[in-house]
Amino acid sequence: MEIFDYAQIRAVALKGPRVTSLLQHFENIAAGIAQSPRQGVHAATDFLNQSSEYQEYHRIFQRNIGTFYQHLCASIPFFIEEQCRIGVALQRLADSRLKQGKQPFTLYETSSADGTNARTLSEYSQGLIRTLTDSPNPANGENFYRLCQHKYSDMHIGPFVDITPEYLSERNDRPYLKHGFDAIYENTTFQMYNPDRKAQIAYVKRVLKDDGVMIFCEKLMHPIRHEYDRRETIKDSLFKAHYFSNAEIEQKSSQILEEMEKCQVTLDELVNSIKSHFKYAYMIWNSTNFYEVIASNDKANLHDFIAFLDGYYVPAPFLCEDNIVRPLL
Repeated sequence: MEIFDYAQIRAVALKGPRVTSLLQHFENIAAGIAQSPRQGVHAATDFLNQSSEYQEYHRIFQRNIGTFYQHLCASIPFFIEEQCRIGVALQRLADSRLKQGKQPFTLYETSSADGTNARTLSEYSQGLIRTLTDSPNPANGENFYRLCQHKYSDMHIGPFVDITPEYLSERNDRPYLKHGFDAIYENTTFQMYNPDRKAQIAYVKRVLKDDGVMIFCEKLMHPIRHEYDRRETIKDSLFKAHYFSNAEIEQKSSQILEEMEKCQVTLDELVNSIKSHFKYAYMIWNSTNFYEVIASNDKANLHDFIAFLDGYYVPAPFLCEDNIVRPLL
């Protein structure tokens, strides 16, 4: 078994762009000073009509959505639909585990801005799912506390490397956190710090329960640069253009995306890093250069989640993979 130097992993992360060169850019977005979409972001009607669960989840999501999350959902094609899909599947998984006498169900969303989806999930499940998220930006914390109307979600102001087994053991106000998390959702986090996914996963996995699932949502680098750029053009011209001006899209590209690309990895690199920590992994979503992969060391629990997961909603030409839900390990 490989031994990791967690203090060193933390030290490297704290030199990453997300908490150094990009910190103020993200604060401006969270505060509504820059990169605010010109209109609200809502899930497609034909997606919502598939399920009354989606309709209810989306209703709660819209009430909970914060300033930064508006920007996020306007930047990733059909991400809001995917948040509803993942949220409903997690609620089904939590309900299944409740029937097995396992509760409460805990979720940690790494660096999920103002915690929109975590708050939505706790509210939608009526407290069956308890959630924690973090952000190094105070403006995201302000949005979290302004919008949160229940006691089932928590927010930590600081980077993801603050969330350690020691941090959880010291949360006497939340004793259910001491046992770790049933699910961790890495919400486009690692790509903002550095490309060492193997070390990053090792650091975060310490707070995952042995039978837990970890979902990786990342913008991945394509091994063929032309294909990566083609997908970026689709995203920008056919989706983001509904919410941002050309000047805003170009500004984000120069201020944030160029830095972020240095920290991105390919799908193969991500899967190889996951393989060092988990026995099983599935791809579950793709939209242009964005992917979701779920992993676990508990085959039954992972398969339960896959079974609870309804079909993805990503219309052409944003869908760039032929076979989405498939095993990778």
